[in-house]
Amino acid sequence: MNRTSNGKLILIGIFVAVLLATLLSSPIWLQNRYLILMNEKTKLTREVAILKGEVQKKDLHNEELSSLPRIAEVASLNGISLKSVPLKVMAVGGNP
Repeated sequence: MNRTSNGKLILIGIFVAVLLATLLSSPIWLQNRYLILMNEKTKLTREVAILKGEVQKKDLHNEELSSLPRIAEVASLNGISLKSVPLKVMAVGGNP
């Protein structure tokens, strides 16, 4: 064999070794990536649940503030004399 064919064989051998190492390590990399993604999904699911709880608390607070007894209480505290409790014209968050 001459020098150039030995060099080509060495390069082919190195290429095959790198390819084989990549193919053998890819399942481990994929498993690690899957675990990272599942951990992120779990964190985001918890965060979504917390945010949904906060939204429900805010909705409840809005309903409490917009209730007719609360409006009458605020009117009397501010010195607004009303003969009767005002009627709601539009529901909170509704279209006009």
